[in-house]
Amino acid sequence: MRVAAYIRVSTDEQAEQGISIPAQKSRLAAYCQAQGWDFYSFYVDDGYSGKNLDRPAVHCLLEDARAGLFDILLVFKLDRLSRRQRDVLFILEDVLDPGRIGFKSATEPFDTTTAFGKAALGMMAVFAQLERETIIERVKMAKRESARQGRFPGGTPPFGYTYSPETKEMVVDEVRADTVRWIYRRYLSGSAGYQSIAAELEAREVPGPTGSTWRRQTVRKMLLNPVYAGLMSHQGTLYTGRHEAIISRQIWERARSLALGRKIVKAPPRTGEALLSGIIYCGECGARMRVKNTWQNYPCTSPKKIVSYYVCYSQDRSARHMSKSPDCRCGYKQSSLIDREVAGQLLCTPLDEAGIRAAAADLLEESCTVKDTRRAIDQAIKELSHIEKSINRWYTAYEKGALNSGDLVLRVGDLNSRKKHLQEQLDRWEKEVREEELLQVTATELAEDMRHFQEIWAEATPEERKAIVSSLIIAVKVYKDSRVEVSYHQSATRLPVDGL
Repeated sequence: MRVAAYIRVSTDEQAEQGISIPAQKSRLAAYCQAQGWDFYSFYVDDGYSGKNLDRPAVHCLLEDARAGLFDILLVFKLDRLSRRQRDVLFILEDVLDPGRIGFKSATEPFDTTTAFGKAALGMMAVFAQLERETIIERVKMAKRESARQGRFPGGTPPFGYTYSPETKEMVVDEVRADTVRWIYRRYLSGSAGYQSIAAELEAREVPGPTGSTWRRQTVRKMLLNPVYAGLMSHQGTLYTGRHEAIISRQIWERARSLALGRKIVKAPPRTGEALLSGIIYCGECGARMRVKNTWQNYPCTSPKKIVSYYVCYSQDRSARHMSKSPDCRCGYKQSSLIDREVAGQLLCTPLDEAGIRAAAADLLEESCTVKDTRRAIDQAIKELSHIEKSINRWYTAYEKGALNSGDLVLRVGDLNSRKKHLQEQLDRWEKEVREEELLQVTATELAEDMRHFQEIWAEATPEERKAIVSSLIIAVKVYKDSRVEVSYHQSATRLPVDGL
């Protein structure tokens, strides 16, 4: 008998006696030896919860079970496999039973080859799930009671505090507390927002939380955190904390009110006006640039003046994964001026008809992704049809008495979830295909239009201008001195004119 042994420990159980990975391995190896079984392999998930089956070793285990690589699945305890009854029954009935694979626990006596043994296993799975849910409820109650008593909930203290192991409470770090007070004063002065405050802190080289850089989200979070006013929050309710406040409650409430109120006056997105979105890059560090709208005469509302800028992701820091160099200072470039410069270069670049035809052919070739999307749509339709048939079969089995109501809900529920997910994907793919088909043009049509390019550009809508730019230009680079470089598709133009 080839035996596969599954071992799991969650983060909270690492220190428990008798349940560590070495302890489980030792017990399971001894059990195999006592039974005279041949050991096949250990499958170990270190630091994973048993709330679901989203674990790498479990995925590998199920694949090997379906391939028939072992004859018995052995665990230390049933809850090591899963704390969810539904998952245990899935593994047992849908994976192990079809492959005639036995299931054993080294510490729990049950035999899955008999009806009574399967029932006992089901009951144990119920209690394993109950234990997990009870633990969750106890943790929630402990957190609520901790907040009610104003105690430190654990973890990393907020910026401005340190943790005292002696008193088990937060203690004010006066050096960082001064920075917190400065942030509140600066914000309440009305002359600076989150980004401006973060930029000033960076310019002054003030170390951020955990040594990281200052970001607008960090500043906003600090302004909304009631801990600085000596309070503890739990599920929207404020309690008096045991720690010392850095600012008064009145100051915190003023800052919070202003911060929440400013969400209403956020500059709205202006669709269609970002001519170079997706193709504009910082010439200094190579990162992409994004469009950023600012309300210049805030808080005045008449007349409202919103100005758009292109800003490098490295400097903006709104998306860390898009940053190329944290020291880049390309600056904010007014989008209308950059768009006008690029449009001027485009209109002054001599275009030849043969090149336009080749460019159109390249673009049509790129649209082959539509074919892939259509194939995905066909596959999704077939799978939806299969799911619908499966649902009908389960209902038929229930009507004939071959399936109880609990199993019916379980199996049909899974199928309906998959059906909903597929339908959402199908709707999205069909929308993408429709949009792509509307944008496609033939080489002849594009060449004909290019004979009257300047007239077309003058009459084009912002969306149409953006489509023209993206079809002819590969990338636009903007430098610190506002110099603009345009790179065209190779077949779209002749040699660039002087100065480009």
